[in-house]
Amino acid sequence: MASLCSNDNPGLRVDDMAHSRRQLFKRRKPQPKLLGVLLCYNDGDLLAESITYLLEQDHDVVAWDHGSDDSTKEVLHSFRKELREIRHLPREFDFYDLYPSMSKNLLDNYVHRYDWISWPDQDEFLEGPDRTKSYRDWIFELVDSDYDWVQFHNFNFWWTPDDDPSLECTRERVRHYSLFPDCAPRLRSWRATSTNERVFNHNPPLGKGSPEFFNLCHYPMRSETQMLRRLRRDRIDLRRGGSNSHYETMSSREEKLRIKSEQLHLDLGGELRKDVCFRWDELYFENS
Repeated sequence: MASLCSNDNPGLRVDDMAHSRRQLFKRRKPQPKLLGVLLCYNDGDLLAESITYLLEQDHDVVAWDHGSDDSTKEVLHSFRKELREIRHLPREFDFYDLYPSMSKNLLDNYVHRYDWISWPDQDEFLEGPDRTKSYRDWIFELVDSDYDWVQFHNFNFWWTPDDDPSLECTRERVRHYSLFPDCAPRLRSWRATSTNERVFNHNPPLGKGSPEFFNLCHYPMRSETQMLRRLRRDRIDLRRGGSNSHYETMSSREEKLRIKSEQLHLDLGGELRKDVCFRWDELYFENS
């Protein structure tokens, strides 16, 4: 094999040598370390998919369970060897302290070990601005960029009567969606050193945001049974001031929550459509 030393290989130009060394450095450069964060409560039907997705995107995963009484505890236990941390908190722990408490945990124990943090809600799957490459590969680009955090388009995926109940995988079964443009900001991904106290992941982390939005696939309502349990049991009495009032609003509009498939777009694996075909504000917001 030819040496890179000019004395041994006089035909190799200095510019070529520099380029070869840069390429060698790129190959040896360690892969960025990614951390995924999940706060869990009674979405055990989807949790295994959420964890698996983050693991497939080369994220280590930290998961806290806030007093779930469904299959969440068992699902987390089944992943105990793959997860970086599992913590079970009692339901009496104030929901509104969860995000600040996890923020402190990250600042104390993780931000110095990782390059980038992804913190979706447990019923969300994060993607890049398009599907030409994986979320992981888009994040690798951000790590090498001048930007410190990214905001996400919120695509609401919703069950319809046409869903095939024999399909256990939620992302295979629930494929109808529409963009939700008027929701609170979805800030789900940032440089580890930009971590600050999180307020439902709606407030900007430290540093400079990317001008390009990424995409978020949100699965809040995955079947009629799961939807009614969420509204009538799991999310009841969660409102505090103006925060989380949308569950009460949706509970008062149950009939409107039964959406027909033809009212939404269908995800066939191509790029997600950003034209709004459904008015989510008419379900979520009190004055709509």
